[in-house]
Amino acid sequence: MTSSPVHQSPPPDLQAWLEAAAKRPLPQVLETELDGIHFVVKRRRASLGGGLSYVLRYLRAFFLGLGCKLFLGEFPRPGVLLRNGLDFEAQRLRVLLADDCRVPAIWHEAPGLLVLEHVGEDLSSVIRHGSAETRSRWARLAGRDLAEFHRRGHCHGGAQIRNLTIRNDELWRIDFEENIGEALSPPLAQAYDLFQLVASLVSLRKLPAEIMPGLARDMVQGYFEVNPDARVRDRLARLGRVLGGVARLLRPLLGRLSSRDVQGFFRVADLLRDLTRTDFRPDSRPDPRP
Repeated sequence: MTSSPVHQSPPPDLQAWLEAAAKRPLPQVLETELDGIHFVVKRRRASLGGGLSYVLRYLRAFFLGLGCKLFLGEFPRPGVLLRNGLDFEAQRLRVLLADDCRVPAIWHEAPGLLVLEHVGEDLSSVIRHGSAETRSRWARLAGRDLAEFHRRGHCHGGAQIRNLTIRNDELWRIDFEENIGEALSPPLAQAYDLFQLVASLVSLRKLPAEIMPGLARDMVQGYFEVNPDARVRDRLARLGRVLGGVARLLRPLLGRLSSRDVQGFFRVADLLRDLTRTDFRPDSRPDPRP
């Protein structure tokens, strides 16, 4: 977040490509290229059952909000949570672009359609296949980058590793459809971002389980070096206690299941419990940025 991002220009023939593409079915998210330039097309079509779908989503958000109030002390209003989608993402991207954040430029916008600049290689792939040194470096940098993003007053809402990319040896952020940042207080929204980042790290497929705790510690250590906000630390610790309590209740019943998702939940709960017991403070370790 320390240097101004350098954006690509859209392909000259993008408009003609979009006119041709409108005549054929496309997936909701398409990564493609034109004239050697990569870009991302996101589409959302109106549903015949849109009204019923909204009611069901509202009810789901309401009960999730009740759980959040019960365990975390805040009630995210369902109507705020449901202000999401491509229009909301475009709105957020304009704010972030104006603040010089490393996020995709908007190349075309229309109802139900958003065309975005492609901003590099997935961080998840680098974490899976990199050397031990590379993995540790990028885990730490991911924590630091999120902390810098938060210190500028922003919240991602979808801070999982799959929504981080690498371009020119810098981290970029994608996917801003979720509205969790406006539904929660900033400290809790930012703690939830950090939780998402750590949980997605220790849930990565093809990543050896034995190296996950060290990478998670690098990530959280990097975060609190840059953003030593006690309010975020407290909210993260509360999240850890809630997950730990749920894990203690469920482990006798589900602990022997081999399901990756079930075991991933227990791993996240255990790691978050251990991490939040640690007093993370800036230390003398060198800054890993080149």
